[in-house]
Amino acid sequence: MSSEYVDSFAKLIRVPTVTDSDRQNFVAFRKVLAQEFPAVYTNCDVIMPGGDKSDAIMFKWKGKSSARPLVLMAHQDVVPAVGGDWKYEPFAAVVEDGKVWGRGTMDCKNTLFCTIRSVNELIEEGFVPEQDVYLCYSDSEETSGPGAEYCRDWLRKNGVKPAVAVDEGGAIVEEAFPGMKKPFAMVGIIEKGYCDLKFTARSKGGHSSSPPKNTPFARLAAFMNYCETHAIFRHRMTKPARDMLKGLSDGLGGVLGFVTKHVDFFSPLIVALLPKITPFGAALLGTTMTFTMAQGAAAANVIPQEAYVVANLRFAPNDRDIDCIERVRKIAAKYDIETEVLNSRNASPVVDVDSADYKYFTDTLHKVFPDIGVAPYLMFGGTDCRTMQEITPCAIRCTPCRLSAEQLASMHASNENIDVSALKEGVEFFKTFIKGYK
Repeated sequence: MSSEYVDSFAKLIRVPTVTDSDRQNFVAFRKVLAQEFPAVYTNCDVIMPGGDKSDAIMFKWKGKSSARPLVLMAHQDVVPAVGGDWKYEPFAAVVEDGKVWGRGTMDCKNTLFCTIRSVNELIEEGFVPEQDVYLCYSDSEETSGPGAEYCRDWLRKNGVKPAVAVDEGGAIVEEAFPGMKKPFAMVGIIEKGYCDLKFTARSKGGHSSSPPKNTPFARLAAFMNYCETHAIFRHRMTKPARDMLKGLSDGLGGVLGFVTKHVDFFSPLIVALLPKITPFGAALLGTTMTFTMAQGAAAANVIPQEAYVVANLRFAPNDRDIDCIERVRKIAAKYDIETEVLNSRNASPVVDVDSADYKYFTDTLHKVFPDIGVAPYLMFGGTDCRTMQEITPCAIRCTPCRLSAEQLASMHASNENIDVSALKEGVEFFKTFIKGYK
């Protein structure tokens, strides 16, 4: 079965479905899906929710009831594979050392493969789900495009109210936290907010041979230095961060295990020290801001009349975007810099970790992977699941595939790969999850 999985999965990787690339790539990808998963195409409704405007695709597998629909999500698109020191050609899907190498192997055609393969196998086995099951695969997740919105809108228009949605996010990682004694499944329960701010400094310009003081870049540099060296946003222990640290305590020993197990008591100490020890701590306990883009004059000997930098912000669960933006705007104004909001969204709602649906997901993880720990995960990045969360109370972000630290580091980088065994385990998880979902 492993070789069959590898051959099938490799065909998905070999189609270069790069975001915003030629749409024929996505047409070719759908042909591969139809070839590799014929039971799904024969027994499920095939839906193009965006019509001619999108390559997002959905499948409806009719269950015995429509009361508590289940949505399984993934995205077809991948980031470009330009540059980097690739060991193998990024769309060749080379199988070596027990791994499949290539762009999209872990972000996130593995999720797509495991979900659709599990449904295909269950159909072939004659299984009928207790509830309707929807597979929703967007085509533009990597650019926060509208693919997932088309899926959500189709469900909403047709009166479908999913009880649970499962998407990519966390995974089963070898060292989720320094000093971990066992692998942990990190189950995403919330996404931090997102914002891009543009800061513009203006001047009369001029020739660089006789420069005045406080040129646009000088003011921008002073502003950026201030933001880098001062605490702009307050750190605090939010409930998602608390739940995550407490969940991880099961896999930690010594002082770390004791502190995280009693996170409520040690919360002031954690908030004071963790952000100073590691950038992870700062991201876990507060809103972050980092400068990512800059532009000035078109020539090296010209003082720009206008120069700008762009900063990316990730809002903590309890921080409102409007408050954070205003705080930064006031600082920028002191340097005679204008602030423009390019886009912004607050943190997503948080999944109730005490709910029966969340517990069923984590119980299934323990059943299929008895050697692992499980912890809620406050996600710093974004997924399509935030869109689906508008119509479901339980939006879980976790792909049950084992990933090493090296594999995690290959996300959006060169030498992306996944273990062959992880594909088999992922299919087993989703088959088990669907079978027991009621």
